Amino acid sequence: MNQPPGASTPAVEFIDLNALKEFATEKRVRKVISKTGQLVSEIVCYEPGQSTVAHQHPRQDETFFVIDGCANMNVGGVEYVMPAGSVLSVKSGTLHDVRNLGSERTVVVFVKVDIAVIEAATPRTAPKPAPSAARNPPSA
Repeated sequence: MNQPPGASTPAVEFIDLNALKEFATEKRVRKVISKTGQLVSEIVCYEPGQSTVAHQHPRQDETFFVIDGCANMNVGGVEYVMPAGSVLSVKSGTLHDVRNLGSERTVVVFVKVDIAVIEAATPRTAPKPAPSAARNPPSA
């Protein structure tokens, strides 16, 4: 991956999404952007008429970012038309697909995270104590 001048720190990886774009007539092109134990991100390039079949992720939430073109997505039985600049988040276990029904190329970036990571990062609230019984003032 190309890095901009001065971005040579090991904690940073500069990625040029435009350089990752690639199209093929026979099927969509899918490339890994980043993959760690907790997070997966990929770029998917669709020619008109190409798609990703309906599927679900039992243990991963997924967020889609439409970079170019327009993506049609059916998520849990609801149809979404997503032009460039749109973002859609899908909870684990939800059936979803991606389709390019338009006449232009479509580019989508998605990020998946295991729900165990989300659950571990979610603060747990302590149970609230039961209300104390009303006390009667001492009788005289």
